[in-house]
Amino acid sequence: MKTTLRRPGALRCTLCGREILRGEEYWACNGHLSCGTCFPDLARRELAPCREIRGREARL
Repeated sequence: MKTTLRRPGALRCTLCGREILRGEEYWACNGHLSCGTCFPDLARRELAPCREIRGREARL
């Protein structure tokens, strides 16, 4: 069984759980914190309501 030590007060990516280190960029959006690796996934989740598929555009 693998044990992971967690520092109290450590800033962690809410998507992958990796610690965000001092000096490292991250994104905070709607209660989520995202490291650079997970940012594309966060962007897709947050922008999902704006997603369109060519040929299936919303009809008004």
